[in-house]
Amino acid sequence: MFEKYLSYLVILFVLLYALYNGLNKKYTQQHKKVKSVEQVSIEKKQNDPFKKELQKLHTNAYTKAYIIYVINHGSEQFNFKGGVMEGGFASPEDADKIACYVMELSGKKCEKPYEKNAVMFYTSNCAGCHGEDGKGLHGTYPDLTRKRLLGIEKRESYLKSMIKKIQ
Repeated sequence: MFEKYLSYLVILFVLLYALYNGLNKKYTQQHKKVKSVEQVSIEKKQNDPFKKELQKLHTNAYTKAYIIYVINHGSEQFNFKGGVMEGGFASPEDADKIACYVMELSGKKCEKPYEKNAVMFYTSNCAGCHGEDGKGLHGTYPDLTRKRLLGIEKRESYLKSMIKKIQ
């Protein structure tokens, strides 16, 4: 008697298994869609810091912070004939004054004007390589009178490439 119903049981089992697989596949596809939406959200959040920095890149505050950083820590990002710029030639307090003076060389302004002794600090710490006028001694060192400093241009290029890469 059991043998009579065995074929029906096998058919029922196959149908239940097919139904289970169909429902599971539909759930998995929906789950993948949700996951891809989450992934897009994560990518947008990762992209935000690059976009935010890119928006600030050409502000006077960013330029000043960049110049102060280079004065304090040096720069190895360019292959100028004069070599690498080491940091620490000026004290952090003097770096702030020098940064305002350097900004003036390129026509930018600090929030508050540079102190009169900033020229002396620039001359004694920077002019030997960048020249009294900041033009960089015939390409041996970077020209500080440019509207966009080379380091900031390089950073802009990097930020744009990272935004493209993430999108």
